Amino acid sequence: MKTKTNSEKSHDKFLLNLFEHGVSNVKPKNILGNLFKFNNKSFSISSGNQTTNYKNIKKIYPICIGKASVDMAETSKVILRNFSGKVAEGIIVVNKENSKKVKGFKTFVAGHPIPTNAGLKASKYIEKYLEKTSKTDLVLLLLSGGGSALAPYPAGDLSLNDKIKINVELIESGADIKKINTVRKHLSKIKGGNFLNFSYPSKVHCLILSDVVGDDLSSIASGPTSPDNTTFKDTKKILTSFKIWNKIPVSIKEYVLKGIKDPKMETPKKGNKLFSSVQNTIIGSNNLCLEAIHNYCRKNNIKSKIWKKNIEMEVSKLPQFFVKEMNNRNKRNIPMVYISGGETTVEIKGNGKGGRNQEFALHFIKLMKKRMPEQKFCLLSAGTDGRDGPTNAAGAIVNHNSLNEIKSKNIDLDEELRNNNSYEVLKKINSLVIIEGTNTNVADIQLLYLI
Repeated sequence: MKTKTNSEKSHDKFLLNLFEHGVSNVKPKNILGNLFKFNNKSFSISSGNQTTNYKNIKKIYPICIGKASVDMAETSKVILRNFSGKVAEGIIVVNKENSKKVKGFKTFVAGHPIPTNAGLKASKYIEKYLEKTSKTDLVLLLLSGGGSALAPYPAGDLSLNDKIKINVELIESGADIKKINTVRKHLSKIKGGNFLNFSYPSKVHCLILSDVVGDDLSSIASGPTSPDNTTFKDTKKILTSFKIWNKIPVSIKEYVLKGIKDPKMETPKKGNKLFSSVQNTIIGSNNLCLEAIHNYCRKNNIKSKIWKKNIEMEVSKLPQFFVKEMNNRNKRNIPMVYISGGETTVEIKGNGKGGRNQEFALHFIKLMKKRMPEQKFCLLSAGTDGRDGPTNAAGAIVNHNSLNEIKSKNIDLDEELRNNNSYEVLKKINSLVIIEGTNTNVADIQLLYLI
């Protein structure tokens, strides 16, 4: 394995520092403490221009679901010490990489991106837990990315195995997260606003760390406390258009067809009484992460630009937008950091190992060699949760020498990309970003440093 030059190491470190700064600004422990204000028997939760006041609350029931659950639980535990009433034992539902026991919380280590029995057990426990609540109580739901897979609860007579099978097909289909979540919501007892069937009539305040492009409340963790404007008809259309309909279990087909005919099976819509005592507040997002990086650059006299937000496209197409932007850059060739973020999609055609950030990095260096062979650069593309696909890498960091290094090892890059084997390619050229779970999740970040 080639050792990187001091210059390459310096550029890698520079971008990794920017990435870590952005991620730190969307960690719950750095956000939640500023939202709560306590005063005798009342308290308020404020974010931006939104403030919600709570009076005469007898008991608070904290539930943390998602990849940032541990950080949310630890921070909320400290905050809720200021509450004059009682705080029930809380619940944490989290993935293995970010799992940790927190005193005062019951922890469930569930599966992601593929649901597991542990996640189903957690969902059933939440249902029983919320049976104790009344209209004088507050359910404090702290929600972060990954919650959809971590807390499965199959609707009707569907089995967890049915949900696992369709989840795999959806992930590998190339469908974006909104379409995937449309399907998930219509096969669940907890998603698409159905969580409120468990908690009603108690008050619910959901504090949300968004990993969804555009911060659509109904899509984040499949919107357990948000009205759902999609339908069973939409579900069938998605499954058909992505050629999944004939691959899924018969039980799911029958359930969807039954749902199309029976309005009572639909997810709760806007205006439903279930939403009368619910407040949803976004406390962190991909855009806030990008802004934090940009502000850091300005304060440190680093030329930077947020050039693309809310990215949603197939991973092989994204490099074209980067290269086009570079062709329009300052002709004086002043060093510049281009900042972008969102969530791409990958259609799985092979049986290799990798993730969307890793694939993007390889597609990018290919196009750069073709269009701008003389341009020196360093690119980091990584998931803010510290994981990219089913790998131990957060993403990749590559530069203008990476493609030559791949060729020197006699690697057929086109073939490896067809096989979705980006991880093994990047591993061989020492270009994987390997970090621990970050205890947050606001989709992906790309940092392109033009040298």
